[in-house]
Amino acid sequence: MNLSFRSKLLALVATAALALVALVVSSAIVAARVERHLDDIRRHYLPKVGLRPRLEAQFERIQRGFQDAVAASDSEKLAGTAELKKELLQQLADSSDAVEPALAAALGHAVEEFHAKGLAVSARLIARETGEGVVAQIGDLQAKRTRVAELLDKATAFDKSELTNAFSAAAEAQRTGSRVRLGLSIACLVVVLLLSLWISREMLEGMAHLTAGFRRFGEGDFRSTIPVVSRDELGELARQANQMAHSLQQLESERSRVDWLKSVQSSLSDQLRGELEPKEVADRAVSTLCRSLDCPVGALYAADPDGVFRVLGQHALSAGDRPLGFRTGEGLVGQAALQSEIMVVHAPAGQLRVSSGLADGSPRSVALVPLLRIGKVTGVLELVSLQPWTERSTELVASVREALAIALDVAQGRAELRGLLAETRRQAAELTRAGAYKSQFLANMSHELRTPLNAILGFTQLLHDGEVGSLTAEQREFLGNVLTSSRHLLRLINDVLDLAKVESGKLDFRPEPIDLPELIGEVNAILRTAAADKKVRVQVAVDPSIGRVALDPARLKQVLYNYLSNALKFTPSGGSVTVRASPEGTDFFRLEVHDTGSGIQPADLARLFVEFQQLDAGAAKKHAGTGLGLALTKRIVEAQGGSVGVRSTPGAGSVFHAVLPRLAKGEALPAVAPRLASRKEGAPEILVIEDNPADQALIVEALSAAGFSVETAATGAQALARFRERSFDALTLDLILPDMSGVDLLARIRAEARNADVPVVVLTVVAEQGAVAGFTVSDVLAKPIDTAALLGSLRRAGVVPERHGAVLVVDDDPGCLKLMQATLGRSGYDTICREDAEAALQAAAESRPVAVVLDLIMPRVDGFEFLERFRKMDAGRRTPVIVWTVKDLSAHDHARLRETVHAVVAKGSDGAASLLRELNAFLPRGQAAK
Repeated sequence: MNLSFRSKLLALVATAALALVALVVSSAIVAARVERHLDDIRRHYLPKVGLRPRLEAQFERIQRGFQDAVAASDSEKLAGTAELKKELLQQLADSSDAVEPALAAALGHAVEEFHAKGLAVSARLIARETGEGVVAQIGDLQAKRTRVAELLDKATAFDKSELTNAFSAAAEAQRTGSRVRLGLSIACLVVVLLLSLWISREMLEGMAHLTAGFRRFGEGDFRSTIPVVSRDELGELARQANQMAHSLQQLESERSRVDWLKSVQSSLSDQLRGELEPKEVADRAVSTLCRSLDCPVGALYAADPDGVFRVLGQHALSAGDRPLGFRTGEGLVGQAALQSEIMVVHAPAGQLRVSSGLADGSPRSVALVPLLRIGKVTGVLELVSLQPWTERSTELVASVREALAIALDVAQGRAELRGLLAETRRQAAELTRAGAYKSQFLANMSHELRTPLNAILGFTQLLHDGEVGSLTAEQREFLGNVLTSSRHLLRLINDVLDLAKVESGKLDFRPEPIDLPELIGEVNAILRTAAADKKVRVQVAVDPSIGRVALDPARLKQVLYNYLSNALKFTPSGGSVTVRASPEGTDFFRLEVHDTGSGIQPADLARLFVEFQQLDAGAAKKHAGTGLGLALTKRIVEAQGGSVGVRSTPGAGSVFHAVLPRLAKGEALPAVAPRLASRKEGAPEILVIEDNPADQALIVEALSAAGFSVETAATGAQALARFRERSFDALTLDLILPDMSGVDLLARIRAEARNADVPVVVLTVVAEQGAVAGFTVSDVLAKPIDTAALLGSLRRAGVVPERHGAVLVVDDDPGCLKLMQATLGRSGYDTICREDAEAALQAAAESRPVAVVLDLIMPRVDGFEFLERFRKMDAGRRTPVIVWTVKDLSAHDHARLRETVHAVVAKGSDGAASLLRELNAFLPRGQAAK
């Protein structure tokens, strides 16, 4: 039967309900039969048992009612008997079930007649009638009373055996009903029990199969299905569970497939990670795919620039089996390169013979996978399998071929990039070598050109100034022309070399605080003669709101010189040139040179700042020049973060401008050097470190009067800043300073290389040597200051105002030595000239020079090595050194020299004048006099 579990339960419930109904119905039937018997007893027998006494008693009351009414002669009481009669008749009517109707009717009629006769007789008796008529009516009344009594006995009489039989019948009916109910109960119980056993057996069997099946499913075993033993809900549940297991099995299979795909993809990605060569990428990719797909042999072909697909990577392919290459359309590899879809060739073993790149025999399947990159086949992957090719294998190679193509393309691009990088590095190395050669050439050219030119300028200047004898006016004019031409040539050489340094990025800037009006005045003074010759008026207007400026003064002078010299060159006689400086925003200022010349045509403005471009170029040009000045100006200004420009009105004049930063890029504004308290040219310099103004003034006055040059510092920070800038011959130190203790300052002074051995005189409230224990000091003096004791301490330390000796000149050029000997001698200095560093060091040890003039470019031992060795000598620890050279110094060179030299002077157009100014700053002329 195809019954559901619900139907079975409903059947069981229905059977139980039917059994209950049957029991109820049978019980009702039995109860009805018993009730009928009992009702029959109640209606026929039990009423008769009590009916006769009630009717007899009621009839007796009627009789007494007549008697009492006659006895009392009361008609009203007589009327009350009618109510008694009605009650009797009502009782008789109520007992109609117990009395036969005919007897009941006869009895009622007899009672009516008796009552009527009794009323009549009683009325005549009350009326006191007598006679035979009354007697006869009384006799008739007695007869009627007897008739009522007989009918009453007859109507209420019953047989006891019948009552017994009636009760027996009722008991039998009761017993029969009990037996029927018991039988029905047993039968229903059996039916329900059988139904329950049937339902539970199928349910338990189905539940057992479900439990075992779900246990298998929970363990991941989806191969065995759950048996469907019924067609009820449990059977449907088993069918649904089997369907779920099938879905889970498919899902597990799909998950395993996806996991396998991801695992192979991840493994391939790991293999292709890193900076690999194209062959490494191909070998690793083919080996990984062959291991994952159980392919014994595999190869990857990459397209050459000529369109031939050649083996780039392989797995288990012997050298003898490696094909030379395939063109598009040749063999299976060539055919695969013509399409974008994966080509798989299947065949049963021994039934297909193919000739491809790898297989020349009977493989079960050959898969050829075109590798696409931007719609173009860049390679073909060939895999040979001894088993039939599966969809899973196709899906795998389809999922990785794009990544493989990208990895191969990236590797090839990386290989090309490495080749280009190697080539670029080779070219860069060549360019570096070329740059080094160029730098070396420029350095050599600078030395070879400037050195003889420096001698020409120096000796010509001596002749022109009449130092070697008197000159005629014509001779002086000729020598002036030589000086002018030599200086022009030197400026041209400097411009060419500066332009080369700008182009190579080696132009160094050394910013420092400058006084802008003073700097403009210095440039104006240089060109004052040219302006006077042309009768051109030069005006200067500097806006004071510009404030302090920190730039490279030499480069700023070069820019202004180029602008101003051009303005003077192109301004006609009687014209004017105006130099203006004004703020340009918060961080820049504008420098303008305005001339009243002929102006520049708009079409020519673009050519102004281009190298070797001149507006009047040609054989007929009116003005001298090379076209480098403005170009170099533009490069210098832009290298400092500024800009240049020009505006011009033909016939009215031109305005050239340069916008420059007030503070050089990348540099902090240097602090302004402290004021010299007392300066004496050539005198030993003493730094007074004292925060008390009164003591400071006293020390300065005493030292100045003794002939020393004195500077002051009120704090330790100021003192350290001065020590880093220059060397001192001695210092006085107060141990109590506002920002640090004198002992800490002394420790930091001794740590500085520049002033590590400078004599120190300690001035303190308590003159105790232990206060500076561990430090080399010349003396410790107590306050208040005894000026004589102070000067005595300095003298004992070897610091005296007068120093005598010669100036040592070290230069490998004999012409420069002669020039320097003549120039210094004319200025009152003794000189010791040496052409090499070794001889100069020996002379320094023997004569202890008061100053050294040094060229850096020398054979064997250069100027830097000379300085290092000279500073280690006793004679050279504090001797001023002035570098006089044509070498272009780098920032590194300046940093090296800053620690050991007092000044750096370039060999230039002014001969030895700059060097004399620097030398006079350290030595008075009389100090080194013969």
